[in-house]
Amino acid sequence: MERNKRLTEKVKKYCRKVGIDIVGFADTKHYNRFPEDNQPQNYLKGSQTVIILGFHLHDIILDAWNQNQKTGKSYHFADAILENFCNLVKKFIKKQGYDSKIISYSPGLFLKDSAALAGIGPIGKNNLLITEHFGSQVRLRALTTTAPLVCGTPISESKYCKECNICIESCPASAFPDGKYNKDICRPYAISHLKNLSENTAIWCNICIESCPFTKIEYKKIFEKK
Repeated sequence: MERNKRLTEKVKKYCRKVGIDIVGFADTKHYNRFPEDNQPQNYLKGSQTVIILGFHLHDIILDAWNQNQKTGKSYHFADAILENFCNLVKKFIKKQGYDSKIISYSPGLFLKDSAALAGIGPIGKNNLLITEHFGSQVRLRALTTTAPLVCGTPISESKYCKECNICIESCPASAFPDGKYNKDICRPYAISHLKNLSENTAIWCNICIESCPFTKIEYKKIFEKK
């Protein structure tokens, strides 16, 4: 299958125009390694490309969750922004003559893995995507499309984490036994240690993000000179 370079550039240009911080493209052929429920074809037949969109959490307040105690409805500010970006890109893709589908979170695609497959960045020891410009301070969302976009080169190893264990040593939950992330340790700790901003709004633990040296501008400048 021939990939459309011209269309790919048009999509990238449009993403920059509407203010999307990160965009990458992953070939759907790489998703055979995942369970069927987590494959693009499960959402849209004929899918050729997974589009990964990223939002920079330049202020941690953007990662706040709000739950209305009376109605039980919950809202996440960063996700609302990402969903809007997805809808804009979906409409743009449709104008180019291709179908696309915004991927739900559940069962969804593995977003960090998708970003790595798109060549956006590696998954670090903190079990988070590490991007060149924003470190791990990003939130992701994805679409799958029939458009044959030019895809990035998958990244399997982190060049940033080789001799660094700061995130592991900084974790207040000790959620990295034997150096590997354990969700069953992390999640209960995060839920029981929410940072409450108000009666209805809270922020989850983000120490693994904030402690990552590559999230800090000063460190990136040093790293880039090596």
